[in-house]
Amino acid sequence: MALSMEEQRILAEIENELARAEPALAAYLSAFGRAGMLRPAQARLRSPRVLVVASLAAVFILTVIPVVVYALVSLHAVPRGRSAGHPTVSAQHHAVPPHPVMSAPR
Repeated sequence: MALSMEEQRILAEIENELARAEPALAAYLSAFGRAGMLRPAQARLRSPRVLVVASLAAVFILTVIPVVVYALVSLHAVPRGRSAGHPTVSAQHHAVPPHPVMSAPR
């Protein structure tokens, strides 16, 4: 909201009086006001395009890293010399396990 001409005049008078009475404080406040303004580089970092690109990069990274970690962990679990798809099974595992015979209740 813009200030009226009268309000701008009053603020200018206050600023001039402060600069006359307390020059160190006026210099400090002046420097503080300039530091609070966005510099052009900072303004570019807050542009919508940069925010969208940064968001997409974050989603990509947060998706790719868990997949890579999962793949590395699952490959590490497979013993060397054996493939994950065709595990070597001994002949004993192919035999039919004996089943207990159930008898009728008495």
